[in-house]
Amino acid sequence: MSVQRYTTMGGKIRYRARVKHHGREVTTRVFNRKRDAEAWEEDQKRRLRLGEWFDPRRGRVALSVVAADWLESRQTIKRNSLALEASVWRRHIEPKFGKVPVASITSADVSTWVGRLVALGLAPSTAARSLGVFRRLLAFAVLDGRVTVNVAAVVKPPTAGYVKREGQYLSRREIDELATACAGEYADVVPVLALAGLRWAELAGLQVGDRVSVPGAGLRLQRTVMSNVSNGSLFEDTLKNMRSRTVPLVADLVPIIEKWSEGKQPGDWLFGAPKGGPLSEPNWKRSVRWADAVKRIGRPSLRVHDLRHTCASLWLGAGADPKVVQRVLGHASAAMTMDLYGHLIDHNLWDAAERVGGILGASELNEEDRESDDEDGNAV
Repeated sequence: MSVQRYTTMGGKIRYRARVKHHGREVTTRVFNRKRDAEAWEEDQKRRLRLGEWFDPRRGRVALSVVAADWLESRQTIKRNSLALEASVWRRHIEPKFGKVPVASITSADVSTWVGRLVALGLAPSTAARSLGVFRRLLAFAVLDGRVTVNVAAVVKPPTAGYVKREGQYLSRREIDELATACAGEYADVVPVLALAGLRWAELAGLQVGDRVSVPGAGLRLQRTVMSNVSNGSLFEDTLKNMRSRTVPLVADLVPIIEKWSEGKQPGDWLFGAPKGGPLSEPNWKRSVRWADAVKRIGRPSLRVHDLRHTCASLWLGAGADPKVVQRVLGHASAAMTMDLYGHLIDHNLWDAAERVGGILGASELNEEDRESDDEDGNAV
């Protein structure tokens, strides 16, 4: 045993336990009782043998030290995702926990912090997003051997005051009305977004060479053009889920795509900006006078992204298989598509109810007829 007995300056007896690994002291601790020191030493050695040992000194560093390494490790994620995480760290986490030793942070500390964010006026959804970032940061701290438990993992996100915004959906007629209400030739973007289900970044990333004709007219989505959340500059990026996909073009979109492809090279932007380069959403909205257009059709709160919801509504309403709609929208699975848009086909419930009701009604009617025929003595 490497437990040493010694006397303090005040004359009290203490026991120091030292744990060595490969001939090097890795940790030490002082106890009032010898048996406590011996029990702790044995436990530490057991953890070393099993590979579960944790160096408590690694948890004494400030959270800001861990965050610097964590953000460096996040260079592999999408640029805007990294920028958002870095922003959450700087604005919400660092002011409260930046100088705090990572091992001293408790679940109660994190829970109080989340409540404080909401009390200061932060939207519940934004506070929940900040909590998600904190969870990922502390998960990295666990992997780095700074702590043994992610204390943020058990903290529940705020729910009070949270209202999920429902997407809006246009009818086929309203799509035409919106396109007519938009100013200039860039109004053609409206039906493309609404009937092909593209995200804005996917539309902005389209090049002339992305057109396909086999097995039918379509667009091969291979890249996006994103707006930097920090300064608004545009940059090319991969598709969401990093999977290219082909979307079919309905008949009404074929002449629009042909028009915007005319006279251009395969590497040119399909919907390029007037002065060159890809098209940004804010500039497009100003160009077509989006705010005025949506008011004119009676949808003042309509977002550009709602045109993608419109596509889901039209395709599902037309009876398209959810698997087909999943591929059009680029979702990871048909289950995800139905989770997001399954309510759009709720009318099928009532259609089915009418059909079932018709069947039951006919059965009851036939039963009454049989009873009537039996009473008259006529054979059925």
